[in-house]
Amino acid sequence: PGAGQPELNLITEEEAPATPPPAPPDKPKGGSRKGRKIRSDLLPDHLPVEETVLIDAGAAADPDNWREIDREVTERLERVPGKLIILRLIRPVFVRLDQPFAPPVCAPVPAQFLPGSFLGPQLMVDLVLGKFLYHQPLYRQAKAMEWESGVKLSAATLSQTIGRIAEALEPVVRCMADELWRAPCVQFDLTPVRCLSREHSGGSFLGQMWVCAVPGADVLYKWDKSKAATVADGIIPDWYQGIILSDGGKELLCFLKGGKARDKPPPEIRRAACWANVRRKFFEAAKAGCPIAARLLKIINVLYRIEDQARTKGLTPEERALLRQRRSRRVIRGLRRRIDKTLHAERPKSPVGKACTYALGQWAALLVYLDHGFVEIDNNSVENAIRPCALGKKNWLFIGDVGAGQRSAILYSLLGSCLRRRINPRDYLTWLFAQLPTATNQTVHTLTPAAYAARPAPAAAPVPVPQAA
Repeated sequence: PGAGQPELNLITEEEAPATPPPAPPDKPKGGSRKGRKIRSDLLPDHLPVEETVLIDAGAAADPDNWREIDREVTERLERVPGKLIILRLIRPVFVRLDQPFAPPVCAPVPAQFLPGSFLGPQLMVDLVLGKFLYHQPLYRQAKAMEWESGVKLSAATLSQTIGRIAEALEPVVRCMADELWRAPCVQFDLTPVRCLSREHSGGSFLGQMWVCAVPGADVLYKWDKSKAATVADGIIPDWYQGIILSDGGKELLCFLKGGKARDKPPPEIRRAACWANVRRKFFEAAKAGCPIAARLLKIINVLYRIEDQARTKGLTPEERALLRQRRSRRVIRGLRRRIDKTLHAERPKSPVGKACTYALGQWAALLVYLDHGFVEIDNNSVENAIRPCALGKKNWLFIGDVGAGQRSAILYSLLGSCLRRRINPRDYLTWLFAQLPTATNQTVHTLTPAAYAARPAPAAAPVPVPQAA
C-alpha cells in the first residue's frame, strides 16, 4: 500500500470460511392457520351433525383406570344420498253410533298442487331444479332414481309431470310479465334452440327463445318457432311506452320500424343499442392484429370505466345521467372522429372497417343511454340471463315438441328470476307449490319471486324466561 493508506486485511474467496446456508423455516403441520380458518368457515352451524366416537381399545377395556382430559375432533363435509319415501295419507271414515244409517263422515283431502299426481311436491321440485337449473335430462334423473332407490319411472311420466307443473305456474309468469313491462327500460335478446318435428326435413328445426329482462329484477322467456318481427309484436304490449335495449338484430329492428309486425312504428318506444356488441367487434379486429382497432378499443374501455365508477359510488339514475353528459359524451365525440378517419383510411371489408361500419349503423341508438341514467350501457344482463338455457341445451340437446318449448320458457322464467333476485330457487318453489292450490285470480300476483323477496322476515320464536323460584 501507498503512504498514508491503511493496510486492508482482505480474504480471498478460497480462504473465506464456508458459511452454512440458512435452514428453511419449519412448515407448520396440519395446514396454515389461514387455511384452517377458511375450512372452519365452510361448515355452517345449521347443518346436521352425525358424531362417531372412537375410544382407544386399552381405555375401553379398563375404563375405571382412565380419565378423559381432551378430545381430538376431525370434521368432514359429507353427502347423504337422497332417499325416496312413500307419503301415505290415511283418512278414517266414521259413522255415528246413535245414527248408524246416517251418511259416514271423512276428513276432506287437503288441497294439492297437482291433484291426482303420483309424485309429491318435493320430488317435483327436484325434477324442475334438475332439468332447468342443473341441466340434467329427465331420462338421467329417472335412471338415478332407479339406481338409488329401485323405483322405475319412465322419462315420459316425468315429462308429463313437468308439463302439468308448467301449466299450473303459467298464471304466476303472466303476473311477472305485467310487472316487467312497467319498467322504463327493458332489455331484449333471443337465442336459438333446436326442436324436434316430423313436419320438417331432418326431423327438427331451429326455434327461438325470446328473452326480456330488467336489470336486478325479473327475466321472462318466450318460446316461438320463428324469429320474425311478428313475435315481438306478441311479446311487447301495445300500451308499453319506454326504451328497449337490444343488439343490432334484424328481428326487433323490423318491429320498431313498422315492418311486418305493425302498420306503422310504435311512437312511444325508443331503442337503445348495446355498446358491448360494438366493443366485441373491435376486440375481434384487434385480436386479428389491427393496431387501429386496439386504439379504438381503449377509447370504448374509457366509457366502461366511467360506468364502473358510477356503480362503485352508488349514483342514482339522475346522477349517473349527469356524469355521462359531463364525461362520456366527450369521449364519444372523440371516438366518432377516430371512426370517421378510420373508414377513410381502411378498407370497408377489413375487420376494423366492418367494426366501424357496424358502430355507425347503430350510432343514434348508441347515444340514447347518455340522456337516461336508468338505461345500462350494454345488454350483458339479459345475455347472462340466457346462460342457463344455453348451458342446458348442451345436455338435453333439443326440445321434444313445440308445446314443450313454451313450458320450458315458463320454468326458465321463474328460476332465472329467482337467481337474479338472489332467492334460493328450492325454497321459493317449495313455498310456491304449497301456496298455489289455494290462490285465486285476485291473489296469484302475491306469489311471484318479487312478492316472495318482499315478504317480511319470519318472527323469531320467543325465548322462555326462567321464573324465579
